Amino acid sequence: MLDLLWHLRGTVRLGPGTDQTAVLDRIEQMLEKQRKPIIERGLTSISFEAPLWSNFWSGNGRATLIYDRGRIWIRQDLEGQNLRYELRSLHTFIFCLVGALTFFVMGSLGADFRQGLLFGSLAFGWVYGMNILMALIRVPMLIRRTVRADEFNHRPKI
Repeated sequence: MLDLLWHLRGTVRLGPGTDQTAVLDRIEQMLEKQRKPIIERGLTSISFEAPLWSNFWSGNGRATLIYDRGRIWIRQDLEGQNLRYELRSLHTFIFCLVGALTFFVMGSLGADFRQGLLFGSLAFGWVYGMNILMALIRVPMLIRRTVRADEFNHRPKI
């Protein structure tokens, strides 16, 4: 239950007859642009692993910056093909917890336990919460745009 705090899961429906290899190739290119090294590529899945500290200062504009591990796979079910993804931000979560603990200690030293708890909670909520909020918006959009690149490229221009 608590893993919802550091996991992002989602699904993108693929059109009928979608070429799985082409979709995974586009996902692989997207991960390379996001500086997420691929550790495994199968016929229907891709996995990456990139610790937070490996390239933290190399560009903060990336949508997947806070995610240190992920798996993206294609699954066939009764309704058709779906691309599923599960991304983990455990390193960012722990980093923000340490920062919140620092604010808690500083707040507790100057006043009381409750003020320290308030400072620590606000720090964690602001730093981790804002990063997760942005990722919850940006990452699914990036994945959908990557998966559906053919649809966007073949639309008539208005």
